[in-house]
Amino acid sequence: MRILLVGLWLLVLATVLAILYRRRKRRSRARPRGDSAVVMLTAALEAIRREQPVLLPEHVVLAALCDRRVATVVASAGASAASLRRELDQQLPAPRQAPTDSAALELSPAVKAIVDRAWSRSASWGGPSPLDLVVATQSAGEGCFAAALLTRACRDLDRANREPPRAPERSDPAGELVEVVFWNDDVTKMEAVQRLLVDCFGMDEVEATHFMLTVHFAGSAAAGPYRPDTAAALLARATQVARERGMPIRITLGPAAEEMGFTWATEPTGAEEARGGEPRAPQSS
Repeated sequence: MRILLVGLWLLVLATVLAILYRRRKRRSRARPRGDSAVVMLTAALEAIRREQPVLLPEHVVLAALCDRRVATVVASAGASAASLRRELDQQLPAPRQAPTDSAALELSPAVKAIVDRAWSRSASWGGPSPLDLVVATQSAGEGCFAAALLTRACRDLDRANREPPRAPERSDPAGELVEVVFWNDDVTKMEAVQRLLVDCFGMDEVEATHFMLTVHFAGSAAAGPYRPDTAAALLARATQVARERGMPIRITLGPAAEEMGFTWATEPTGAEEARGGEPRAPQSS
């Protein structure tokens, strides 16, 4: 009898926990956290920059492709994140001088459905990852340019994610590769960091926004990797420009802190030549 009562009590407890978990996910679906929050905020700022009052799937995928994990999985599926971003950029209206009011930005029905599907497929208590958002976009249906583009370029992202490629072993004649790490502080303005990334690292506006928000929310983010001499030159240049502009931001060499799982996927213009023309090994977040 005692065993039966204990079993019933455990069953009731499991049922209550399952109900609470489902309610928590429903309440949080409109507010992705962590690296997905960075993607969604980057997408929103890009829509505002292009004076579009509605957030579209193309904005979301454009921002998600800046995530290192997404770029790695896309590459393993046979596509290029940089090429996909260029096609999305050409599909969207060109940026204008005066952005719209951020309060007027609305989620399109397609984006709402994408976020909902991403939550449904997410196995994490913290919510969907940027890759979940991209995979969910693939099933957005006809009439969605981003869905058609992803399906054409990399049909099976799920399989590529389940079987990530092993990074090839390689030795660099110039020594170990290093990264340029930006650290968050309470003084430097985010817009100033974004402009520094554009001017010194050759990032476009979306890349710089994603990187800047990563620094803000995660505490740090790393660009690279580069050969030591190239990284040192970039560090010196960025530090000099930052000081000339009155920015106290700290920039160092080495691995980035990834407590929240943030990484950066894309590279500044000419980064491949800076590494001696060798292909970059995929890195996971």
